[in-house]
Amino acid sequence: MPSEPSSIRIAVLALDGCVASSVTGPLDVFAMANLLSRDGGKGAPFSAELVSVRTGPTRSFHGLELAAVRAVEPTDRFDVILIPAVVGSLDACLAEPATSAWLKGQHDQGAKLAAVCAGAFLLAQTGLLDGREATTHWGLARDFAARYPRVALKPELLLLDHGDVLTAGGITAYLDLCLHLVAKHASPELASHCAKMLLVEPGRRFQVPYAVHSAPREHGDAAVLRAQEWLEAQLASEVSLSGAAAAASLGARTLLRRFQKATGDTPLEYVQRLRIEAARRLLETTPRTVEDISQAVGYVDTTSFRRRFKARTGLSPDAYRRRFALR
Repeated sequence: MPSEPSSIRIAVLALDGCVASSVTGPLDVFAMANLLSRDGGKGAPFSAELVSVRTGPTRSFHGLELAAVRAVEPTDRFDVILIPAVVGSLDACLAEPATSAWLKGQHDQGAKLAAVCAGAFLLAQTGLLDGREATTHWGLARDFAARYPRVALKPELLLLDHGDVLTAGGITAYLDLCLHLVAKHASPELASHCAKMLLVEPGRRFQVPYAVHSAPREHGDAAVLRAQEWLEAQLASEVSLSGAAAAASLGARTLLRRFQKATGDTPLEYVQRLRIEAARRLLETTPRTVEDISQAVGYVDTTSFRRRFKARTGLSPDAYRRRFALR
């Protein structure tokens, strides 16, 4: 008789400052996959455990002690290693060479490395993302791009799989990542069954609908800050580079250069972001029509507004309201 296929051995890496659900949640998903697989008369496809590169308990960012952590042994071999989300300063995690060395060593021995949210920073620290596309939480994109310029960051995407390295966007994207791994290493049918049991929407591709534009203000350029304030005050009116430059007491070309350096956008791109953000808030909190909202945020042409809104958020204004309305 043919032997039963061995389980996929998965290590969920415990880190100080981690988001506890991004550690315990994957264990739940793989346990659910095993349970549903047994219901179908099959063996458990996954063997998942919580591990650490050092001895002793690990604490999540809100102080929960993860005591059931096993320190890895030199002889350990894993098929998949999941790097969780981390909240707070990443410097302490990134400064631990043992973590990066262990991840790189496991990869060299054939393990797939899968990172969630800020876990992508630890994966990038190994150098294995250089020259490749990756994603992370949209709110961490600027910091990630500054630290790892050799990585082709795609913060609009929810999940990227290169076979040996995988990255997923925000914290709860661990659900998307784990279901993807279930589909890949067991079957799409089992992943679909898990999604239904866990009430998870499968097949999400983008995180842009969730992204909130946060205008940088701590850049230290007072002239650019004056231009930002002028643009914000003129949101529903016609704006121009020359008007912003006059408000900043700078020449247009000088403002353009300094504004891009300080905010990452041109003044006119900045206005588009502000307008779309204002439209999102109105769609979430009011019953006003799309046409009315379009006018309120400075778009005379509603068709143009719809097109720009979808380009920024990945959803039409109507679809955005259906998903995120607070009423």
